[in-house]
Amino acid sequence: MMKFLFFVIVFILGVAASADEKNHNGPQHQALCNLMKAAVGKWGEVEKRVPTDPLRKALRTTLFGYGTVETLETLKSSLPKDYEGVEEIPESRGLWCGEPRGEEWDHGNVHQNLWSGHSAPHDMMCLCTVGDKGFPLNETSSPNEKLCGKDKDALGASDKQGWTGSESASGSKHVTATWENITVPCLNGEAGGDLKQALNEFLGKLENTTVKGYTNRRQLGAGTPDVIGACDGSTKRGVCVEYYLSMTPKPWWDDLQKAIPEDEKLQKRREEEKRKQQEEAAKKEAQKTETLKSGHPTTNQTEQNNHHSNLTDKLRRYNLTSGTLITPPCIWPLGAVFLI
Repeated sequence: MMKFLFFVIVFILGVAASADEKNHNGPQHQALCNLMKAAVGKWGEVEKRVPTDPLRKALRTTLFGYGTVETLETLKSSLPKDYEGVEEIPESRGLWCGEPRGEEWDHGNVHQNLWSGHSAPHDMMCLCTVGDKGFPLNETSSPNEKLCGKDKDALGASDKQGWTGSESASGSKHVTATWENITVPCLNGEAGGDLKQALNEFLGKLENTTVKGYTNRRQLGAGTPDVIGACDGSTKRGVCVEYYLSMTPKPWWDDLQKAIPEDEKLQKRREEEKRKQQEEAAKKEAQKTETLKSGHPTTNQTEQNNHHSNLTDKLRRYNLTSGTLITPPCIWPLGAVFLI
């Protein structure tokens, strides 16, 4: 009975502890991170292909963004310069994470260096950097409260500040913490990772947030968008990424979604061509071997024929030069004498 009560108490405590734990954007972060790892692993295979290769182009955009030329080593070495001082640029979070790409004049004096869907690493920054006053990790003092698997200390949110885009903010403290503790580990790659499966799991985390004025819109992460904006780091619009599929440029994953089946067809065609070439080579080799067998006698037979021919020739020449008969002389007259 005592043992039973002990297990009941342990179970209750475990449930209570689980209820107290909360990982904001946990599933979305895991899906995006797995996809980034698979993309890095695949990039190692396709990097040397021609620049026009569909999968290479899509993976390049996925990892490095549009119009950039980078290496993984450079990307992982430090926070990209685009993020330097971004926390003090007015409205930067909403523009970089919650709005489609626009011309510079669309946003007054704010330069939209990056935008939602620019690259997978950028979207991770939008998904996992704390927002207004450290939101969502400022809602409780519980050490079990996390964002993308990291607590407030790891994400620099102990100061109760974050990235929204406010003149009162300064520097890049929180985006740097996210880059180093969340984004870079997802860029370490995963050998043999299933890129197609990882992409499908990521797409399964997108929420349809289409509203009047913004058709075909998707969101990754928690937040409530409206017709004015989305994902600006506030408690309402949230810490997230907003994608606009009816506008250009398309998000990186749209290119990747098209490139994977195209690459599968291309590789299948190449394998078929390789198989045909191997079969043709094997067929030619078999014909060559058969020709050699039918056109030449065996070695023993050849040697015997050559030996017989040489011996006959020697005997003939000996008869001609010496005048001596090799065959024994006829002795039948002697036999006739005896008969008489």
